[in-house]
Amino acid sequence: MSYQGPAVLSDTVFEIAGFVSGAGIAEGGMALMQRVPIHYPTWFFIYIFVLLGFYAWIRVYYGNIFIQMVQATINFQAANRMYLDNSILKNQLDRVLYVLYFLVIAFLVYFVEMRIELTPYNLTGGLLYLFNLVVLITVFLGRIVLLNSVGFLFNRLTIFREYLYNIFIFNKLTGLVVLSLMIFMVYTRGIIQDLLFWITLWVVGMLFLRRLFRGLIFSFKKDVLIFYMFLYLCALEIAPLVLLYRWLEGVL
Repeated sequence: MSYQGPAVLSDTVFEIAGFVSGAGIAEGGMALMQRVPIHYPTWFFIYIFVLLGFYAWIRVYYGNIFIQMVQATINFQAANRMYLDNSILKNQLDRVLYVLYFLVIAFLVYFVEMRIELTPYNLTGGLLYLFNLVVLITVFLGRIVLLNSVGFLFNRLTIFREYLYNIFIFNKLTGLVVLSLMIFMVYTRGIIQDLLFWITLWVVGMLFLRRLFRGLIFSFKKDVLIFYMFLYLCALEIAPLVLLYRWLEGVL
């Protein structure tokens, strides 16, 4: 007899980690039942591990930024204090959190595309992820350029920049929250994964709505004309969603 202990143990470890799926052999005359395999690229684990290490470095170097972000999304005055803080450390933190946001949300979009088997332009794997990352950054920068242009044209540049900072606080919080949920969402199975998946999308949706609400609060507190807010919502919030829907229609 050959010793098979390590092989069995290895299969069990990999199965728990979610990298491979096994096959169950039914006994007593039952047919062979093959479980549906879920294939995640090897870089998934490495990528999430790097993101968690990145977040740990942020916590060590910049302190408890999660609580600060939550306070800023709930309390308008806290957000205003963060905006007025022009320290080098605060500006560095903003840039770092934007990078984390891009990396996390691009991965979330890629995970959604895998679940619904969506392959824009026949891109798959790392190329699809990079495509999502480029699109996300392009939309983000385009929004900044467009809103600053509108502020310049109407001589409200300072107000519009403060507005951008207030709404982008929710982007940074979204990156932190999704990162916390992502590792559990990816490396679970069945109904638990489905539940975490929908919870994650629900959280993203609620933060988006909360961002729109903050925009309305900001406009009232800063005496921004309703016309400006309507122009912003149409140009930078509603229009991208409509274009995304039309694009998905063509892809699907």
